[in-house]
Formats: sequence, structure tokens, C-alpha cells
Amino acid sequence: MPREKQYNEAEVIESAMGVFWQNGYKSTSLRMLSKEMGINQFSINASFGNKQNLFLESLKLYRTKLQQLLKTFEENSNGIESIKNFFYAFAEFSNQNEYKRGCLMINTMSEFGLEVDKEVGALISNYAEQLKALFKKNLEFNTTKDNDTIKRQLNYLDLAIGGLGLATKVKDNTAIEDYIEMTFNNL
Repeated sequence: MPREKQYNEAEVIESAMGVFWQNGYKSTSLRMLSKEMGINQFSINASFGNKQNLFLESLKLYRTKLQQLLKTFEENSNGIESIKNFFYAFAEFSNQNEYKRGCLMINTMSEFGLEVDKEVGALISNYAEQLKALFKKNLEFNTTKDNDTIKRQLNYLDLAIGGLGLATKVKDNTAIEDYIEMTFNNL
């Protein structure tokens, strides 16, 4: 008869997410995860199969948390100002409790580049496409912009949000605010 889990799976995934977010996938060991999650390595493997699966579950949890930001963004869509507000909310989310962790999804893409796992890549790509659709919707509020301008601004914002996700790991709040303000001075 299988043993009953002595831990809350949602809580241990939350803990694992924090470890991966702080250290990246490659620099995170099972020993580090075990210590932070409060369960032994056998339990990690028994519950999740391996580190890769636990990482995927951590990314799914992170994406769920980001969904709240996207929901707020979508509900308050009214043009460029909405995009700017999203940038500020994203920066705050990426810099929770002054931990300077950046964005877990952007960190992952930076760590793996084109060699990212298919499932991980799909999860990140889906989020990126959802975000770009919201950017586009808000850019289209300005009816004087032609499609080429919107396309260029969309690419600009896509790169800018990636830069912001990385910058929140290493820059102070003043630099982040200046970055956001300058980004929107160029639109």
C-alpha cells in the first residue's frame, strides 16, 4: 500500500518555484530543492519523477500567477497607458520582496536559449503570444497608426518587456522606473 504524502504538494511546488526562480534550472540541485521544500529527494522523485518535471510544474505555477497580471491588463485595456501600467505591475511582480529575481520565464529563456525543452518552450511561447495580443489590442486604440507602425511598436514592446524582466534582477527601482518611462516616451 502506497504511503500517504506528509506534505502539501502545492506548497512544495511553490517552494521549488522560488528556488528555480532565484538560481535558475541548471544551478538548482535536488539537494537545494529538498532543503527548501522540506521533503527528501526520494519524495521529490516519487511525486514529480525528476527535476525537469518539478521545474515544469514550477513554471506552470508561475504562469498561473502571471495570469492575474494579464487578467487585470485585459480588463483595463484602453491604450498605451494600459501597457505602461502593465510594465509597472510586471516590474513589481518580478521584484517581489526585493529579491531581485527577474521574471522566471525570461530567466529560463535566457538560460536555455534555443535549446529550451519543448514543453517549457510551449508554456513560455503561449504566454508570450497572449501578452503580444494584449499589446496589439492596446496599440490599436490609436486609430491613426497604420499596421506597419503597430507591428514595429509591437516588436519593440516585446523586446522591452524581455529587457525589463532581466533588468529587475540587477537594477534598482529608480533605474527600472526610468527604463519604463523612456520606453513609453518612444511610443
